[in-house]
Amino acid sequence: MNEFYKSLLDPKGRFGFWGIFLLIVLGIALMVVPGMFLEPKEARYSTENPALTPQDISPNSSSLGSLEEALVKQATNILSQVKGVGEISVAISLESGQEQDYARNLNNQKAVVEENDPQGGVRVTTEFDEQTEYVLVQNRNEPLLLKEKAPRIKGILVVAEGAIHTEIKIQLSKALQSLFDLPAHRIMILPKEGR
Repeated sequence: MNEFYKSLLDPKGRFGFWGIFLLIVLGIALMVVPGMFLEPKEARYSTENPALTPQDISPNSSSLGSLEEALVKQATNILSQVKGVGEISVAISLESGQEQDYARNLNNQKAVVEENDPQGGVRVTTEFDEQTEYVLVQNRNEPLLLKEKAPRIKGILVVAEGAIHTEIKIQLSKALQSLFDLPAHRIMILPKEGR
């Protein structure tokens, strides 16, 4: 096998210059052909949309109403499975919606210009220039999300048939405290009026 490679690379050997030329062309082809089938790489920092605002960035941001509905559904599904609760209604009030923190590049520039006039007067001018650019995820035109905070709950009201019993009331309160990481004073549980 060693002799084959030696004869291939030797200009006076069996294959001569054509062997060396063939190896070079084959090497170039192996480098070029795979690149034809790959998607082109996008720039890491895009300058096409320099003035992105957080409202443009969060396409999946929801209104407080829809967030409240989703949390109510989740709480109702879980609490209705507790033994002895019976029919249940849940209301959740949100203090704030979901908060998202995106990676940004901040460019701050300060320029101080001092001018002297012939009468001895001095005028100092200070200019501040601040530019903010969002860092975009490579291969996508989305900003890089650093952290996301869950919506803050102001309070929860539960009306349940079984809440006439103290044990059920305590179970519901503890369940909501665990589920939403809330203190007990933000949870109100009331018995449902029987008709």
